[in-house]
Amino acid sequence: MKQVLFIGGPMGIGKTTISKSLAKKLEHSVFLDGDWCWDTHPFIVNDENKEMVIKNITFLLNSFLENTTIQTIVFCWVMHEQTIIDSLVTGLNEPFEFHSFSLISDEQTLTNHFMKDVQQGNRAAAHLESSLIRLPLYQELNTTCIDISTLSIEEATNSLLKHISN
Repeated sequence: MKQVLFIGGPMGIGKTTISKSLAKKLEHSVFLDGDWCWDTHPFIVNDENKEMVIKNITFLLNSFLENTTIQTIVFCWVMHEQTIIDSLVTGLNEPFEFHSFSLISDEQTLTNHFMKDVQQGNRAAAHLESSLIRLPLYQELNTTCIDISTLSIEEATNSLLKHISN
């Protein structure tokens, strides 16, 4: 049976890096970053755009599920509310095994990761506070939390692999 893996967490925690690493270790996998489905300029958060991005992501996930050459879908995005996860999963048509993870850390680790992205020009420092505020929300979700505070990318990837195989 195909697998759908959701990897959530606050901005800057390392979702994309760890998800790409995971996808490389899984045969017949595909990586999808939810941010690709909402890369608008300017970035406007409103009900119309929220609905659009859910439709975009659901369409892509369903297309990957229908593809006979793909066995595992690794999807990452900022999913800080259970309703986001539920609305995506409910829109999927094909049968699949589902695993949902949240990457968490202590505040200092998140700040360090975030500021590294800022230095590389990938994020605006002004969004750090929002990321830190959302950090505790992930422990309230119906997901498996992986604390990456002391883990390397390889160790975090192996932790996810271990959870998936159990």
